[in-house]
Amino acid sequence: MLISSLYDTENGPWKRQLAHLLQFVREHGERQITLDNCRRLARLTPEQLSQPGLSLLVATVRGQHGRQLSGISFVSDFGKESCLVAVHPLYRNRHTGTELLTAQLKRLGSLTCSVATDNTASLKMCFNAGLIAVGLTSGRAGKPTLLLRSPQRPGCIIQPGSGAEQSAESITSQEGELLCRNPS
Repeated sequence: MLISSLYDTENGPWKRQLAHLLQFVREHGERQITLDNCRRLARLTPEQLSQPGLSLLVATVRGQHGRQLSGISFVSDFGKESCLVAVHPLYRNRHTGTELLTAQLKRLGSLTCSVATDNTASLKMCFNAGLIAVGLTSGRAGKPTLLLRSPQRPGCIIQPGSGAEQSAESITSQEGELLCRNPS
């Protein structure tokens, strides 16, 4: 499997490539991709691909007729605005989505996304990519939704007012200690 940026592999007219990606998301997004995320992807221009916090990655595999699309990941505003991943059913449970998210994190430096709590496959993918849950909200459909972020640094993020008022810099761990401790 090869993960690459569309920005790095400019071959073919943009509108045709984008239409192909949107069709892929519609067919393989399992109705989990929000309409807002699809619209943001549909309005994407090649010029926007150089903006900070915006990335479009594709996973491809070698097939009989050349490279074939196996997954896509689109992030805008470091995931605060949009974060979507769609993987072809033949390539699920092979860490394709995890590799796409990991590549996004490496490329962007930080990442945020929201996932409905009943979407266990996406939650597993996010956790496997190293994202951590930092909050619980109601999604647009009223479903409980986890807010996931890349860790700011190794260790824990301590919420203000949780009773653990010491700064994150003052927390050190010894060999064999748990990195995260429940302050209560």
